[in-house]
Amino acid sequence: MRTREREVAVLVVALTLVAVLSGCYLIDPTPTARFEITNWTQEYYQYSDHGEYSDYVYVYFKVTNTGTVDIDYYEVWIEVRCADGSTYQDWTNGLNVTRGGYLTDWTLINVAGKQAVSVSVTNHELTSY
Repeated sequence: MRTREREVAVLVVALTLVAVLSGCYLIDPTPTARFEITNWTQEYYQYSDHGEYSDYVYVYFKVTNTGTVDIDYYEVWIEVRCADGSTYQDWTNGLNVTRGGYLTDWTLINVAGKQAVSVSVTNHELTSY
């Protein structure tokens, strides 16, 4: 290899190393996250001859940033399945989940007084500016 070619090769390697070590990316990475339902509750009201369920299911969840960039904004869709087979879905959003970090949050989903039997995350969208 000639001297000039060697100099160019060393320069390319050095610039690549500087970019990687300084946190710069040659390709803008896509944010990734894991969403999990940590708990959910629905009140049951007992009356004299019959009871009824609350219209609302409280859903508690955790979002963990599994990527290499901060998540500036997220939207998550949550579905509640009821005892009669019907499903109700709603979405919520949040901000600022740092790389390697997590955030816990909660939301309400209206199920029209039906008995909830399960809750799951069905979709999410992430934005990193």
